[in-house]
Amino acid sequence: MGFRFDCTAIAYFLLIPTIALLSLSYFNHFKAIKIIRKIHQFLFVILSSIICVVTINYFKEYDDQFNNFMFLALYDDQKAVMQTILEYYHPFINGFVLLFSIIVGLLIFNKFENKTFIYRALKKANFKFNRPIIVFVFLLLFVAGIRGSFSSIPVLRQYSGVSKDEFLNKTIINPYRSLKYAISDFNRVNLLNSKNPFLTENEFKKLYPFSKVTDALHHKTKGPSIEKPKQIFLVVMESYDSWPLMDKYKDFHLSDNLKDIASRGTHFYNFLPSGNTTIDSFGAIMTNVPNCGINLSHIGTVNEPFITSIFSQFKKLGYQTNLYYGGYLSWENIGELSKYEGVDRVFSGVDGGGKTDTGGWGIEDEKLFNLVMKNTDNEKYTFNLILTTSYHAPYSVDLEAKGFPYKSIDDFPSEAKKHFDGSMNLKELGHLWYGDKAIGDFVKIAEKKYNNSIFCFTGDHFGRKFINSKPNLYEKSSVAFIMYGKNIPVQKNNTPGSHIDIMPTLFELIAPKDFEYYSFGTSMFDKKDFGIGYQKMITQNELDFFPNDKKPEKFSLNSSNKSFDKTLKKKHDEIMSLAWYYTMKGNDLKKKK
Repeated sequence: MGFRFDCTAIAYFLLIPTIALLSLSYFNHFKAIKIIRKIHQFLFVILSSIICVVTINYFKEYDDQFNNFMFLALYDDQKAVMQTILEYYHPFINGFVLLFSIIVGLLIFNKFENKTFIYRALKKANFKFNRPIIVFVFLLLFVAGIRGSFSSIPVLRQYSGVSKDEFLNKTIINPYRSLKYAISDFNRVNLLNSKNPFLTENEFKKLYPFSKVTDALHHKTKGPSIEKPKQIFLVVMESYDSWPLMDKYKDFHLSDNLKDIASRGTHFYNFLPSGNTTIDSFGAIMTNVPNCGINLSHIGTVNEPFITSIFSQFKKLGYQTNLYYGGYLSWENIGELSKYEGVDRVFSGVDGGGKTDTGGWGIEDEKLFNLVMKNTDNEKYTFNLILTTSYHAPYSVDLEAKGFPYKSIDDFPSEAKKHFDGSMNLKELGHLWYGDKAIGDFVKIAEKKYNNSIFCFTGDHFGRKFINSKPNLYEKSSVAFIMYGKNIPVQKNNTPGSHIDIMPTLFELIAPKDFEYYSFGTSMFDKKDFGIGYQKMITQNELDFFPNDKKPEKFSLNSSNKSFDKTLKKKHDEIMSLAWYYTMKGNDLKKKK
């Protein structure tokens, strides 16, 4: 993986010499080509030596390669910064290492300057169309090099954490890419100085005249309505939206297991995800702060940990908190972010095998659930947040080996075919089926092994794919929230809600009377008027969408509904303004600007 990142850095240094070679050689300007190449050799040696020496010293101090903290020096006393470098970072030793590295690098290039063995080897390739074929292969390899990949997905930071060793994971990305990510992360963090996009300052102060954000979020439980469960499993399913659970599409038989679980528990179907991406929704579930358009993975450690965190608040109830993620913990920095928000233990796809049987990223859902059961102690009170990955590109599960019943679209039942126009392919539908199968298998085993447990299921976001080209607003927005387990009522519930309502729902079910907690949401078993998602609101009667760059949309959920609620946009912005402030500015509402 480190080699793939290094290839991208080297390819960028080769870019201009390559363009010069391809464009100027036709005119026999080989002297200019050679000069351009030598200049870039010189730049490569000097810049690479500098950046490697700097990153080693940076790592020694910050236990990481470049990150946004490196830019804090820009706002410090510059004289003090220079004095610290001179006294603490051994400038003379580092200077010697730097000079030595540059000299050795230039000597190596000089040694190979007049070598011709590659040219001679290519010259011997005497076959028809040898020149255009060699050029084509060269360009193909160059493109793969600059992308760090031969596949459709280039090498990216979220795929770098391939080792179980934290130190190795931090050294996989080379200093050039590390610096690039540090700059982009710093630019995002600088949004902290921007204005609240949802309300004016006067409107915000009038609406929230508190000292702290959490003063507006304080709750006390009314007392438990069920026996306190030993294990709580909250499964956040990759791209699992509502439509496969709708009666309208039952003939596809893609979600039979979850439909069966829902029929034996509580199924909340007027439910919205907090965001349009996995990290946005996961962040909202973990912190209980509505996603307001800010990626928590880039700014989540700038302020103090959220008092509303699901991990820290479940610990107050005596639960050990665990995160299970089927991918790598380097993805969106999910591992470190979760630890910062108070999780006790973190498990990733690396702990469960590292890759799928077919070599894709992450592990198959069944292996993730096996990892959960392997690490869940029957005698301990545990809260387990599980984030699945299989229903996602590149869709690498061997569906035939798993028993997927359809070999072609022609195998669909006739009642299903009338809803299908080819907008999803069979492999995509098969992975939806597989995710459901893994859930069913998990519950069948886990409910016997952990007989005093609760299972909760929700999707992270709308799957961005639908069986035809014309999904309505509900079908391309909603996810389900399903609760199943000991003493959970059997009902289909139309109470509106979203991801931020999951935590208070659980607290109000199991916590002792007057247990204090902090939440943006409220229990789904209480009377609720709406659920809130990013740019969306849902009630029992309607679903509203407020995009920034398009005309607002409204969709009726009730055939008897004759009018739409005109206050939903205002309520959305009021809540989002507080969420934005807590995310970007922290808990203190009285801090000086």
